[in-house]
Amino acid sequence: MILASGISAYFMQAYGVIIDKDMLLNVLHTDTKEAFSYFGTGLIFWIIFTTILPCVYVVFVKINYGNFKNELKLRAKIISFSIVAIAIIFSLTSKIFIPFFREHSNLRTALLPYYPIYSAIKLVKSIIQKPLPFTYVADDAALADDKKKILVLIVGETQRSRNYSLNGYAKNDTNKFTKQKGVVSFTNFYSCGTATETSVPCLFSDLKRENFSNREAKARENLVDIINKLGIKTYFFGNNSGGCKGVCDNLNQNHTSDHRAEGFDEVIFDEAKKVIEDANSTTFIVLHLQGSHGPIYYKGYPSKFKEFTPTCDTAELNKCTPDEIANTYDNTILYEDYLQSELINALEARKDKFEVAMFFFSDHGESLGENGIYLHGLPYSIAPDEQKHIPAIVFSSDSELLKRLKTRKDESLSHDFIFSSVLGYFGVKTKAYEPEFDIFR
Repeated sequence: MILASGISAYFMQAYGVIIDKDMLLNVLHTDTKEAFSYFGTGLIFWIIFTTILPCVYVVFVKINYGNFKNELKLRAKIISFSIVAIAIIFSLTSKIFIPFFREHSNLRTALLPYYPIYSAIKLVKSIIQKPLPFTYVADDAALADDKKKILVLIVGETQRSRNYSLNGYAKNDTNKFTKQKGVVSFTNFYSCGTATETSVPCLFSDLKRENFSNREAKARENLVDIINKLGIKTYFFGNNSGGCKGVCDNLNQNHTSDHRAEGFDEVIFDEAKKVIEDANSTTFIVLHLQGSHGPIYYKGYPSKFKEFTPTCDTAELNKCTPDEIANTYDNTILYEDYLQSELINALEARKDKFEVAMFFFSDHGESLGENGIYLHGLPYSIAPDEQKHIPAIVFSSDSELLKRLKTRKDESLSHDFIFSSVLGYFGVKTKAYEPEFDIFR
């Protein structure tokens, strides 16, 4: 109890997170490199003084008990007094507190150690559930377009729309490279979840955010499965520390990579550029980035991209100023923007033989200290806009497509549109395709 309360309290206080089932699932799938990124002097001292020392005290303190009969009487008196006191307080304040707690039911998430333990039980129950029967959502899928195309779908990590100069951000020019490429930036694009564990399986699924569950998604064909089975050369190159979340499990292993954030994201951009250069038929490439993952933003870009200063060179974000955090975070966006512009160059080199396109969007957003909240992963219903409002940009060699997209750039869009948009781009005919969710249409 003490251990659960102490560690939970640190992350709740330092980053403003909630220890719910999804957050525990994130922890379960976190690798050692990411886990150690949270270790700093603050966490070490916190654990010593709020968990280790209290545990030592509990173990060694001597408690003198009376005889059983006297102890039973004492506890009965305490319990009786407590019940009467609670009843009196409740009768005097119920008109105030019943509506208050009904309106603010999320307050229970701050109860320690109750809520982390409750969340852990929910997680265990979900893990041991019997898998659902597998569903082929596009068993009728067929290609109706024989035009040769290359589409690179880039799933960014932890980037928020608010810090994109393409969308009006004035502090730093975070998109100075792609600005020169004639991309279309969607200003009102929202994620399916506030953490990778939910967002990545969701955006590749035919399920919409309102009815999505990881359990159902695991038992269904996803977008990558459908494109691949049609004979389109399909690749999934990952540098995200959490892997592909099951999305690429059915691909030929020669068409995948999983670098687990061992280096900068350029490693998978280089893999993609090699595939683009060698392509001789319609090709679909997915890149899953490490991107702007916190709290160690300062390790998310090479030193030559440390353009915006001063920076926050620690994982303990509450020790940095808002300006330092923003600059460091913006440097990660600038670096990714450069990589995307270089990828666009590689695509443009093949537009004589292919229709080429790049579609980038983030998996979720990020809080940078607004209202004392950092990182991401809050329940969607109470998460701030910064954790859900994400960037999305498109490059295409098709000028008519770009014209259509420009007319939609301020529409309310989301990850719900990815599935049918990619099917539509490749000209896939299937009952699973929903034209009203096709951005490219």
